[in-house]
Amino acid sequence: MAAEGGTSKSGSKSETEQHAEALQEQIEALKGDLRAIKSTLADLVKSGLQEGRETLREQAEEQTEAAMENARVYGEALEDKIVKNPFAAVLTALGLGFIVGLMSRR
Repeated sequence: MAAEGGTSKSGSKSETEQHAEALQEQIEALKGDLRAIKSTLADLVKSGLQEGRETLREQAEEQTEAAMENARVYGEALEDKIVKNPFAAVLTALGLGFIVGLMSRR
């Protein structure tokens, strides 16, 4: 009976070693999968950053164009008002100059 107990323990140890080896192989496979996932995520982040930069650049260009157009329209409207009423424009400019002068004294 003692021999049977020894055999089952050695058989059990061998089975345990087999399970440990299988587990080690699975761990190595998981490490490889994790490296692949890490690489894929890095590529996605790079791609997302590039797309985000392009989108921001496009939005900035659109906003700049809109601001320039608004400034042009405002400038034209102001020019029309000055041409239609030059006396009021001169008085407004003098008043603003006086206020700026007072503020710069302090």
